[in-house]
Amino acid sequence: MRAHQPDLSALTPLFFTIHLVGGHVGLPALVATFLLSKTAKRHATVVNFCVVWILYSIIYCLLLYGGRATQEHPPHALCLAQAAMTYSAPPMAVVAGLAVVLQIWTTVAVPCKEARLASVPRWLQLVAILLPPYLVFIAFSVAAAYHGYKNSHLVHAKNGLYCGFMDGNFGRFAVPIFCGLFVALIIGFEVATIVRYFRGRRLIKKVFPLVDTQKPSLSPWCRVALFLLYAVLTLGVCVMDLAQGLRGLGYMIQAGLPFAAFMIFGLQKDVVMAWMTCGRHSRWTPEDPSLGAPRRTSRPESFMSSTTIDSTTPIVTYRPWGPMQSAASVV
Repeated sequence: MRAHQPDLSALTPLFFTIHLVGGHVGLPALVATFLLSKTAKRHATVVNFCVVWILYSIIYCLLLYGGRATQEHPPHALCLAQAAMTYSAPPMAVVAGLAVVLQIWTTVAVPCKEARLASVPRWLQLVAILLPPYLVFIAFSVAAAYHGYKNSHLVHAKNGLYCGFMDGNFGRFAVPIFCGLFVALIIGFEVATIVRYFRGRRLIKKVFPLVDTQKPSLSPWCRVALFLLYAVLTLGVCVMDLAQGLRGLGYMIQAGLPFAAFMIFGLQKDVVMAWMTCGRHSRWTPEDPSLGAPRRTSRPESFMSSTTIDSTTPIVTYRPWGPMQSAASVV
């Protein structure tokens, strides 16, 4: 059955502009900041999440790269490659998002997990948390490419924006259902993390009434709310795609997802400060060269920022170098 697709050729400039701003400028700058800055480090799952959205944006701009963005019938090989990858990019993105949420959840709910995983090599841990999105991408790409190869007449420039399969059956259920389930898991773990965090704070106040716990900053929770909103929007797009009801607004929401990821993780104090001080030399100049450079205080990689670390660190911080937990380690 051939599915009806709206002609959105008039929205091509807006569609590619949104992708370029978020996925080609904003997120690459953010990833470079995370990797090169000494004050705005992030966990590997957050960096990987941003990289996945960069790939997502690149995939949807393949016709632009090939100079075929305004052609009704682009080269078949290019169109088939994009059609296969556009069906694989959303599943890859939601798996990467779930990895971030699971990492935050285990940090809040299982603060001593580092001790349990001490015997597992670091590289193996990284592979286990970073590789799944790309395995999902490969699996969906192979299936979609095979379908397109066997049914080349179904591969067209979908709705004037990017190539897809003009078939109402393939991809109608698999991708939206897969993404919907993972987005539902993301929302569930986000809500569970928030509930677990505040329950832990209340328990600490009850057991240790004299402990002066810091009030949680509103900044990280605003970003959690934005991330939750992003997940809801993604779920809505999946549902509309499932019902074949995606129109111009839905496609613009799809294009804006990389930009939303950039806004959520990029507008943080330590990131903005790193950008503002980029290229500036330290004002500290020792009078005696023998004193050397000032010592830097190391800190663990955070999910949000150094000023709002309490939102993502354990309720009671695990200290591998000491058997006792002090009141000072309570967030």
